[in-house]
Amino acid sequence: MYHKRKLKNIKTKDLNFKSPYEWPTYQTTGDNSFFLSLISGVRNAGKSTLVLNIIETEKEHLLKGDSKVYFLSPTKDAKVDYFIEKYPDNFEYIDELTKENVEEVLQKIKGRVEEWKSQKEAYDILDKYLKNPKSLTMDEIGFLEEFAYFTNDIKLEKGKFNFKHPPISTMVIDDSVGNDLICEQRSRNGKWFQKFVLRHRHHPYHCNIFILSQHIKSIAKYFRTNSNLVCLFPFRDRSVLKSVFDEYSVLFNGNLQAFLDLMDELRERNLHESLNIYYDTIQFVRIGWNTEVIFEKVEDTKNDNLRKKIDKHSTPSTDTKEKCLEKK
Repeated sequence: MYHKRKLKNIKTKDLNFKSPYEWPTYQTTGDNSFFLSLISGVRNAGKSTLVLNIIETEKEHLLKGDSKVYFLSPTKDAKVDYFIEKYPDNFEYIDELTKENVEEVLQKIKGRVEEWKSQKEAYDILDKYLKNPKSLTMDEIGFLEEFAYFTNDIKLEKGKFNFKHPPISTMVIDDSVGNDLICEQRSRNGKWFQKFVLRHRHHPYHCNIFILSQHIKSIAKYFRTNSNLVCLFPFRDRSVLKSVFDEYSVLFNGNLQAFLDLMDELRERNLHESLNIYYDTIQFVRIGWNTEVIFEKVEDTKNDNLRKKIDKHSTPSTDTKEKCLEKK
C-alpha cells in the first residue's frame, strides 16, 4: 500500500535522442534492440539448435550483406558445418574463446563498420554533387576521387548499399563455462569483456551476443542481470530456477509456484522446448516463440514459504560455485 500526493507541475525536457540509424525489427522478438542473450539448459537440451534457429530466422539481418556471425566454441557439430557451408561470407567459426580471438573478431567488426562509414560518406557527397556540383568543397571532391566514385558503375554499387545502418555483427559463445572472460567478472580478462559488453557492444561494434551454458549461475552476474533475452530449458535443480525467477519476477507476476509448475510441465513433455523471457522495450514470456504465457498474481507469503522450502532442499554446489566465482 502506498499513497501519492502531487506537489507542483514541473515540466521536464524530453532527452530521448533519436538514433541516426534505422535498425531492423526482429521477427522473434518484435523489437529492434540488439540481442544480449543467455541460453541455458542441460546437455543436449537444444541450446545450439535454438540459437542457430534464431540466426536463421533473422538471416535477412544477420546473414546477408555485410552482416556476419562469429561462432566461438571448442566444439563444432554438423549444424555449425551446415552454416559455414551455406553462408561462407557471413558465418565464421572460431575454435576457442580467448581474449586474443575476441580482440581479432572485434578488429574485423570495427573494420567493416569503418568501411561502411567511408562508403556512406562518399555516397552522401555524391548525392550532394548530383544535386548541385558547385556546392562541393575541394576536400569533398578529393574524397570522391580517392574512392573512384566518378565511374559508370556508381548507380549499380549504390543500389547494393545498405544506407539504413552499419553492418550488424553477432557473437555466439558456446561450451566455454569456466572461461574467465564470461565467468570471472573480477578477473582482468573478465573486466575487459564486461567493458565491451556493457559499454561498447552497441557503439562502435553494433553487436548481438549470445552465451550458451549448461550452468546459468556460472555466467558472470552482470551478464545475467543485463540480458534482454533469457532462453531457459528445464532444470531439475529448483534453486537455479528460483534465481532466474528472482531476476525476472515482474514478468511472472510474482508467481513462483506457477513458474516452477510450467518448467516441470516442459520437462515432462520432453519436446526440447525453451521458456523464452524477453525484457526490453517490450516484455514477454513465451514457450518457444508462438505461445505467450501470462501468470496470475499471488500473495507474497505463498512465495516466501515456497522459497524457504526450495532453499532447504537445494544443492549447495551451485550456490557455492557462484560465490567462489564472484570472489575472484
